[in-house]
This record gives sequence, structure tokens and C-alpha cells, in this order.
Amino acid sequence: MAMKRLLATAVLLSISGFAFGQSCGQLVETDLKLDRDLHCPGGTALLLARSGITIDLNSHTISGDSGSTGINATALRDVTIVGPGRITLVGTAIEATRVRGLTVTGVDFVHVGDGVRLHNSSQAQIAHNGFDGVAGHAVAVLSLPYALTRGNGHAIHDNVVLNSEYGVLLSGFDACDSVVENNRFDGIGTFAILDDGHYNRVDDNEFGYVRVSDIAR
Repeated sequence: MAMKRLLATAVLLSISGFAFGQSCGQLVETDLKLDRDLHCPGGTALLLARSGITIDLNSHTISGDSGSTGINATALRDVTIVGPGRITLVGTAIEATRVRGLTVTGVDFVHVGDGVRLHNSSQAQIAHNGFDGVAGHAVAVLSLPYALTRGNGHAIHDNVVLNSEYGVLLSGFDACDSVVENNRFDGIGTFAILDDGHYNRVDDNEFGYVRVSDIAR
């Protein structure tokens, strides 16, 4: 009887297309739907290792400490991270390096060091997320010189950033051709949007209290 139940569960998971069962430091090579909260101090909760996969937080929480990362992806394409769900109490919530086509939507970032960090990544869509109590940047686009990949073509829109030090950072010569629009910023300690790149479009954002500057270039 127990074997029959296990086989039935395996069939259901196969039909759904999502793998269940997670642990801290897991190497993720297929679509994954969280079935529990993950508390992972001092390391990385989920390390993405294949292009084209979707991580569904499924209303769960990833947490850790100031030395930990929630989700990490390097040298991948077309990765999707969706909520509802929360990433909290980590140094960096989502870190993407040389990733083309990252989508992050419906995620709450609460009391993290940085929200989404994009290193020499391109064509990310960061949309419909909530950021609250971010010590650093809600979204940081970082394009280092002489890198093999450019940090361009992002769409950062319809996010809400509250009670955080910085909002959106676009930094580096190749941090270009991105759109930052329809975001709401309130309770920002320094800059809501710092555009240090080129040919970016910053339109129709809503600003409440921002201590230094709504938009700095």
C-alpha cells in the first residue's frame, strides 16, 4: 500500500511538471515548487543550474542571515522566479550573474541586504514585486567593464519599494537600454533611482518621501 502511494505521488508530480522536496544548498536542475519554508543561514538556499526552469515559491518563505543568499543563478538563460512568496533576512535575495532573460514577479523582499542583483545580465524582467526594509538596493543592475556579456535591456516595472535605503541602481557603461517605469517609491533613505548607465528610459514612477533625490544621474 505504501509503495502504491509513492508511485501515485510520483505520477502526480510528473504530470504537474514541478519537482517537490527541497533542502538548503540544493542544486536545482528542473522546475521547482516549494513545499516548505527554507531557513538557510550562512549559505545559498537554492542554486540554479539549468536554463529554462521556473522556481515557484508557492506562498513559502526563504530566509537566512546577513551572510546568505536566497537564490543564485550563473550563466543561464530564461529563468523564472514567481510568487506569491517571500525572501527575508538574507544578505542578497536573488543574485544573477551573466543570466539572459531572468523574470522575477510576485515576490516580497522583506528586510534583506539587497533584493535583486544583476551582474552583467541582460533582458531581465523585474515586475510586480514588493520590497520593504531593504538595507541596500531593491534592484541593482551592475555592468562591469570588459565583461563578456552586457548588462542591458532590462524591464523594471510595477514594483513597490518602501522603507529602503536605495531603490533601483543602473550602474556601468553597458547598463543601457533598460526601462524603469510605473514603480512606487516611499520612505527611501538616499536615491529612489540612480541611473549611471546610458540610454535608459525612466518614466511614470511615483515618489513619496525620498530623502536625497527621486532620480539621480
